[in-house]
Amino acid sequence: MGAITWRRQLSVGQPAIDEDHKHLIEYLNELDAALETPRFQPIRVAKILVKLLEYTKEHFAREERIMQIVHYPKFDEHVAMHREAVRKVSELSSRFSTEPTHENAEKLYKFTADWLVRHIILTDTQLTPYVRGVWA
Repeated sequence: MGAITWRRQLSVGQPAIDEDHKHLIEYLNELDAALETPRFQPIRVAKILVKLLEYTKEHFAREERIMQIVHYPKFDEHVAMHREAVRKVSELSSRFSTEPTHENAEKLYKFTADWLVRHIILTDTQLTPYVRGVWA
């Protein structure tokens, strides 16, 4: 599938958010590596998923607090995107828990990796002008 590389266009310009995104990418890369091994290990994948999901919840809470601090005008819309992503990832995680197959783990990885990169580039970077004045 291929590791995700941090690049400049993923930067929001707010240190806590950018560091969170880097950590999320690290977890996704760990998951990718676990999926690329010759012998699939569902327990290894499950442990990475737990870390990824917990950190995602922490990140969303932190990012939402920052949006409130800077009075981000698209706050409600942004939070709704977070909730929908959590719902979808929870659904895919439940499927993996029930059937811990390589295919179900790949579906979870693909959705999460695609969603995260797209969300950062298209949505989170819209925060930049709001956070830049506060954390510049």
